[in-house]
Amino acid sequence: MKAMVFREFGGPEVLHIEELPDPTPGFGEVVVDLKATALNHVDIDVRDGVSRFDFQMPHTLGLEGAGVISVVGDGVDPSRIGERVAVSYIRTCGRCEWCLRGMENICVNRKLLGEHVPGTYAQKILTPADHCLTLPDNVDFAEAAAALSAFGTAWHALMTRAELRLGETVLIHSIGSGVASAALQICKAAGATVIGTASRDDKLELAKADGADHVINYTTTDVRAAVDEITGGRGVELVFDVVGGQAFVDSMFMLRPYGRLVSIGAHAGEVVPFDIIEFFRRQISYISSHTQTRDEMRTVLDLVGRGVLHPRINSRYPLERAAEAQEELVARTAYGKIILDID
Repeated sequence: MKAMVFREFGGPEVLHIEELPDPTPGFGEVVVDLKATALNHVDIDVRDGVSRFDFQMPHTLGLEGAGVISVVGDGVDPSRIGERVAVSYIRTCGRCEWCLRGMENICVNRKLLGEHVPGTYAQKILTPADHCLTLPDNVDFAEAAAALSAFGTAWHALMTRAELRLGETVLIHSIGSGVASAALQICKAAGATVIGTASRDDKLELAKADGADHVINYTTTDVRAAVDEITGGRGVELVFDVVGGQAFVDSMFMLRPYGRLVSIGAHAGEVVPFDIIEFFRRQISYISSHTQTRDEMRTVLDLVGRGVLHPRINSRYPLERAAEAQEELVARTAYGKIILDID
């Protein structure tokens, strides 16, 4: 099989197509012939060598993938050959405390595709059969790949961790990113008012088309002042933060008392100053959120199939042009997801 791999850390120039042995399934495993994968910013961190994940070189990037089961191992129903599936990118043990409690996203033995083990920038992938999620008939491979991480992560953060409620006002930072644009759709489906920020007016216009009630260009407008004006000085109930850095710091002052900030990323800065006095006097809650469970992924795919959620695909590249696709991701010009078409 062909796979996009790298053998040393660096820029997009370290990515190369190589021929690797086809995987062979063991007991309870299957091989999925991948049709589409989606890019994520963590791909860049892993490639650059700043991710703090342990893995062996050569390494294959890619969290998300969808395709067709082509080979099954012992213990797997042979009728699954030909099944259209999305592949859960979290490898779990199924026996630790958290797995047994249904919280497999924090499995103590978890391994993530593209981060700890070879990922989906490849024609085939080996996976446990029970990590394959059957696709609704009307969801294509690119939509599935675009939904897994973005909508799954946003769903877990908003619905499970932050307990988003009808009628709340939500501030979404960097609303043009894949996860944040997915969060916008989930918020609107849940009956929330959404304020979105971005650095580009074209992204803000697309966010408005997706239902954002108010948009703010943070390069030309004071976000805190704008949020204060929009909410009549009241502040927002919830902040969805994919950014970290100064946006995380400023969010405290845009939350109303008893407000919640849910954090799922920190590409703009992982270590920030923190005003403890302001935090506890206003009884603000800071909530962390990381990945999602297979059941939440199934929920998301079902909602895509029912037309409630619509994955936004910004651009598509063949696998051989993964380096070019990553350059577009780093430029942060995309609204929604960037897809690699594997075949």
